[in-house]
Amino acid sequence: MIIYEGEIKSTFQDVDEAVKKIDGLMRQKFEFISSRLLFNIDFMLREILNNAVEHGNHFDEHKKVKCRVSYDVPKLEFIVKDEGKGFSTTDFHTESHDPRMLLRDRHRGHETILEMDFDVNIEGNQVTVSMNLNQEEKSWKINY
Repeated sequence: MIIYEGEIKSTFQDVDEAVKKIDGLMRQKFEFISSRLLFNIDFMLREILNNAVEHGNHFDEHKKVKCRVSYDVPKLEFIVKDEGKGFSTTDFHTESHDPRMLLRDRHRGHETILEMDFDVNIEGNQVTVSMNLNQEEKSWKINY
């Protein structure tokens, strides 16, 4: 089930509007979703969308960021793709194991998302973030 699919301009304002829209759609589709999980999703979405705008598209408003949110029991998935050249995650993951690198601004968001139990996969200019909702969803009423 696709919850959201859209394209935004490369501005932080557009990111904010998209995240608010997705938050509202999540509340509609998952009636009893916890405020903790909504906070985590909000944080994660802002992090990956802002990175696409800033580092992928370099704030070029002519370049778009595509975002898709879907739910296929039990997985909630977020796909964000920018129009940048992408990057290799090899160096990123190697650096992130160095405790000094965790304090750098450019790595804290990624580490925080991982600590929130999201799975993150980066391939070029596309970031896929997913979460298994088996435990969490038992108390939800899902509106299809």
